[in-house]
Amino acid sequence: MDSPPENLLSNLLRKRLKILGYPSLRRFHADRPSLGLSYEVLRQVVYTGRVPRPETLFRILGSMQFSSSQIQKICGMHYGEYLPIPPPAATPGPPPSGPSKEPGPGEQQPAGEEPASARGERGRQDIEAHAPFPEDPGEILSRLRSALPQVPLAGNEDFWEMVQMVGRIAEQKVRRAAARHAEQPLLFVGEPEAVYQFLVRKNRVPPFLSRGEGMSLGFTEGIDYRDRFAGALLGSAVGDALGAVTQGLTPRDIQELYGEVDSLPEMSAAPGGTVSGPPPLPLAVAGALFPDGILDPARIAEALARGVRREDAPGLAGFARNLLERALPWHEAGESHPESAPAVHVLPVALLRAGSFRRLKLEAGIVAAITHPHPAAIAATIAQACAVAKVLHTPPGSLDVLSFPRAVSPAVAGMEPERGGKPRAARPAATVGRRLGAELPALLLRRAPVSEMQEALGNGTAAHEGVPFALGCFLRSPGDFQEAVLPAVNHGGDARAVAAMVGALCGAYVGASGIPGRFLDRLRRRGELEEAAEALHALARREG
Repeated sequence: MDSPPENLLSNLLRKRLKILGYPSLRRFHADRPSLGLSYEVLRQVVYTGRVPRPETLFRILGSMQFSSSQIQKICGMHYGEYLPIPPPAATPGPPPSGPSKEPGPGEQQPAGEEPASARGERGRQDIEAHAPFPEDPGEILSRLRSALPQVPLAGNEDFWEMVQMVGRIAEQKVRRAAARHAEQPLLFVGEPEAVYQFLVRKNRVPPFLSRGEGMSLGFTEGIDYRDRFAGALLGSAVGDALGAVTQGLTPRDIQELYGEVDSLPEMSAAPGGTVSGPPPLPLAVAGALFPDGILDPARIAEALARGVRREDAPGLAGFARNLLERALPWHEAGESHPESAPAVHVLPVALLRAGSFRRLKLEAGIVAAITHPHPAAIAATIAQACAVAKVLHTPPGSLDVLSFPRAVSPAVAGMEPERGGKPRAARPAATVGRRLGAELPALLLRRAPVSEMQEALGNGTAAHEGVPFALGCFLRSPGDFQEAVLPAVNHGGDARAVAAMVGALCGAYVGASGIPGRFLDRLRRRGELEEAAEALHALARREG
């Protein structure tokens, strides 16, 4: 995830470089080999404003000679109350000017008494000997209390102030962990209704279950659901792989670089023949649903966090950092970004609950809230899940292109704010529901080209752009996988997510048999995806 080129952190660090008298960052890096960071990492933080792991930022701030109170404020701005435990790298400085307890010239050190400097150095070494510090806040408190008496206060005021600050934060974490432990029975009873009520009570999500209208869903005779389940998962993976090539590019950039992207890149395997890299997020969610088909938010959160890639959307990257590095519980780890990313990995839930609209809506909203507890992201995820389920049950050749988005729109009515944040806005803010119910049908009615749809709807990471544009690409050519997916790929923007959603919709309609073999032959983890589709089909038919 790349942060904006200029932000508060970048400005602070650049000004600090000037204060320290360094004409360039490279000179600063060369003078601090003990920092243990590459120049590229330092450049990303200082010049592009990328917010690194807490431990890394702590070391950088310490090397730039920020005071402990300044470090606390800067880290608090980016990580809330969380601060990393390891102390910053020590930098050489002038000796303290205060009074010292060291014996003067001609004086003798009292017998049996250790010099203050030796005691301080020994105390510091004892504390550092325990590095890396433990993750458990209770154990951190215990170690601090046992080691601190050996560090004298005189000459170590900044060190004591920093440690006391860390101790207070550790105490807060202990208290919060105890409160969370008391709430665990509500979170892991295996009942989505209880999880939903918990999230609403904590103000993590709006009461989306009580908003919007219903939709008729049910399995239909004469449809090869096994082929369609496989088609949805395989189509999503094909779209993701194709979109990875053009992610973040403009159509003009794509034309100059590739001409047109119409095939998957060659597969690369790790030594031993295994496929490298994390699995696609829909496959990770599907694995967390097996073997019983029960929605366990903690298990899904863990699977998603470990499957997030470096180039994924900022909301996903922030969620993974919160869960894995900051050790936040799953219901606090999500980032409130209005992105369409959860509409991609909700696919296994859409397939599993395709026979029950209420269960589909409930669990799709929970899955979205794990990573993106934003009303727009939740609405987009529910809309995509409903679209996949509705397409899944539509017989071949009977899809009504114009009425389809209007049928999906009422399911998310009332979930999103109807007006923008600026009170003087000339018109209501764009929402997923409004674009599906009015703007997209108007574009489909006049058979607008994809370029016009992209200009009118957008194809960025925002939820009100990605989901309507993906549905529009699919509805222009619902029966032709290639004609539906490739335009989404070659228009760039958030191509990974958009093409994955188009691939899921088209695959759910034409089935795996309707996806060209030239795509499937190069698809990574094809066997795993087909096995997951078979297992989801068995669970869905058992419940449906």
